[in-house]
Amino acid sequence: MSSDVERDEVRPIDLLDAIEHLETVASVPPRQRYTDAGQLGKQIAGFAYESGVPQAALERLLKILTRSNHLDQGTITTLIKNLYPSERIASKLVTQVVCCLGPTKNKPSPATQALLLRWLILVYDFIDDRSHLSKLYAVLFNHLDMISLRKPLCHILSFITRRKHVKPFRIQMLMELVGTSGGDDKELVSLLRVFKNYYPDVIVGDPGRKGLFFKHPDPEWTTHVRQVQELNLERTQGVGSTSFQVVHRGLVKRSKVETIVPDVQTSRVARNRTSLEELRNVDHFIERLDKIELPNQIISTIADGLAQKYLFLVHPEVADDRLNDWLQAFLSDHFEYAQDFDDEGVESLGYVLTLAVNYARYAKMIPDAFLSFLKSYIPIWNGLDNRQPMFELLEYLPIENYDALRNDIFAPLEAAILEDTASSKAILLELYSALVRQWGVKVRTEPFSMERSEPLSRLISHAELLASSILESPPEQPSTAENYKQSTLSVLEFYFTLADLFSYAHSNGRIRITVPLAPTIYSLVFTPVSSVISNMNSVLSGYKAAFEESMNSEILQAQTSGNPLYPQQLVGQFNGYIMDICNLVWRNRALNSEDPNAVGCLIPPATITAITQYIREINEKSRRKNREAAFSYTTASAFSLSHHAALSNFSAACFADLERENGIGEDKPKLHKPVTQKALGALEKEGGFQTTWQDYRVRMLDWMDATGGNGIANLMRTTMKALRKE
Repeated sequence: MSSDVERDEVRPIDLLDAIEHLETVASVPPRQRYTDAGQLGKQIAGFAYESGVPQAALERLLKILTRSNHLDQGTITTLIKNLYPSERIASKLVTQVVCCLGPTKNKPSPATQALLLRWLILVYDFIDDRSHLSKLYAVLFNHLDMISLRKPLCHILSFITRRKHVKPFRIQMLMELVGTSGGDDKELVSLLRVFKNYYPDVIVGDPGRKGLFFKHPDPEWTTHVRQVQELNLERTQGVGSTSFQVVHRGLVKRSKVETIVPDVQTSRVARNRTSLEELRNVDHFIERLDKIELPNQIISTIADGLAQKYLFLVHPEVADDRLNDWLQAFLSDHFEYAQDFDDEGVESLGYVLTLAVNYARYAKMIPDAFLSFLKSYIPIWNGLDNRQPMFELLEYLPIENYDALRNDIFAPLEAAILEDTASSKAILLELYSALVRQWGVKVRTEPFSMERSEPLSRLISHAELLASSILESPPEQPSTAENYKQSTLSVLEFYFTLADLFSYAHSNGRIRITVPLAPTIYSLVFTPVSSVISNMNSVLSGYKAAFEESMNSEILQAQTSGNPLYPQQLVGQFNGYIMDICNLVWRNRALNSEDPNAVGCLIPPATITAITQYIREINEKSRRKNREAAFSYTTASAFSLSHHAALSNFSAACFADLERENGIGEDKPKLHKPVTQKALGALEKEGGFQTTWQDYRVRMLDWMDATGGNGIANLMRTTMKALRKE
């Protein structure tokens, strides 16, 4: 009974307290202590799993584990398997583990040493300076004769071995160990293969076919460490620093499809030169940049980030030729598979397409071999296989003759994708938006002539027709797919892309502003969704600013020699859009075509008459039901801030805020109708809130700004002269 009481009294309250208890009992033989070391180990494991082990605590635990102690093997195993570091691991802790290896009495048992080496493999990605293990290479290699440590040692040595480590005496020792084991030790054979990769001429013959790919001991364990460290980072509100990492894909087993592209390997390296595999960090990369040898197979660079950086910076011509040769052969074979609808070929092609997309994103260009392949493949493509990487790759098409691109790429692509649905058209429009963005950057930054920039203008014109047809397509049932997006949003994003491109038109004569199609503008403006209306107004505000800056640009005026920069008809068409929207939203003169530039939203007079008659009938019915509460609507104000179906709720909320801010309580009259100049006058006479019609509308614009609908406010402020003074 007394023993149980004592155990309850020493129950640790946190990780550090538990470690302190463990330090006390580890050196005491089991029969001379009352504390259950196994239970204490489980408690430490629990603390470590929940919050990780800080570096100071980790150092104390490793000090216990790397020395001879009186803990049973089960407790030691529990502790080592739960050493989840909550921070990056310092080099001295790595040294501490490596120095505990060996058969002497003062060192831990062989089983413990093997577990500690396994732990080093697990935490390799979290070591602060991974090159530090390389400094301990000799110590690790010299323990290969310990059979109990051979498997984890070979694993560690396989991914830290570099050319400088492959010495004749080590090759000799390794071959002797392989011979002693009869060639059945897969770990030794695999390590010998790593040596052979660096010196194929020295290690003659096949080391054996019984090698293996070293698998990660416990991916779930490593994932948990990452989660622990991320949580710890959030708690400390630290900022994670980005670090240059050299990752060798050959260290892990790859799927069948991934073996299509070989690993980066360089067999023959001249003296004073370096292979990509030998680079340790960014400083080493920069130092050896002009002395790096190309790998055996240049195609391996397409899947290696470091190799891509090297090719981009150095850009050796022979590398481009070799890369395109390999791709051309591969794509030629898979073009035949595509014709036969071979599933395995489709999967392989998808993998290489994904790698090509990553390459294109970095180099901002498509390899030449893919261009010719796409021209042959798209006409027979079913529009479904590998759609995402296909579209992502097409974003980087070069600017070429538009008619040729239309015949070779765009027309067959549309034939494969387009259906009589808005969603299929939206998918294509998103591709064209991305292509416009990429081409726009090139036109701005590269010395293109007016003729060479023509494809951009023609692509924009074609995409605008597609955008208009999307809005004319019948609505679809919303999809439950995660990547579902309303087709209207694709149209808006396209026009935001154009507005961004045209913002550079004032400084670059090769970028010509185009005016959106009238059906597109009015379809979006009459959409009963406030966000759509606001976004469309933002787009038009951007267009307006681009026009004004271009008209006043000295650069463009010098290029045109005094001739009009844009046709008067084009400018008048755009001004018509602006005036119509101001009449709808601000001036309460909806569908009016008498003002300068206004075209009444291109609605025929007969339709306007029918709308007016309908509203008149609604007013009459309302009066017959309740004359006092009735409110008269007019066609001219039906789309204003107070009456628009998408904006009227905002208007009511804004006015309610005004009343609340000015202390209008329940005992005073409040406005329960749409805000109009007449309604404000009547409210003032009744003793309610007093404000002018203009002040209310200005406040409404400010209120919309604050709630995220600033598109309307921006356009009104840049267009209406009275608001420019506000």
